[in-house]
Amino acid sequence: MKFTISHIRALSGNDISVRVEAENDKSIQSVLTRLDGFQIANDVLASPSDVYERAFKGTGTAGIGNEHTLIVTVELEDGNTHSATSIWTDPS
Repeated sequence: MKFTISHIRALSGNDISVRVEAENDKSIQSVLTRLDGFQIANDVLASPSDVYERAFKGTGTAGIGNEHTLIVTVELEDGNTHSATSIWTDPS
């Protein structure tokens, strides 16, 4: 499982990009995305996919010194789950 997560402080909140690539002939069934303890997406895919990609614009709150935790949890079609976590602090 390959996770690519990026974030940048926006005028309001954070612009976040999530990309997940399945490996070893596995397919992605669903992706749960949480920012600072709040669910921002729970995508159940209509058909299993090898790649998932989603952008979130102006998500959450941003402010000098605010710390954020983004957790992306992927469920594969075989029921196994994988997660990635990104933690950052808003710059001054």
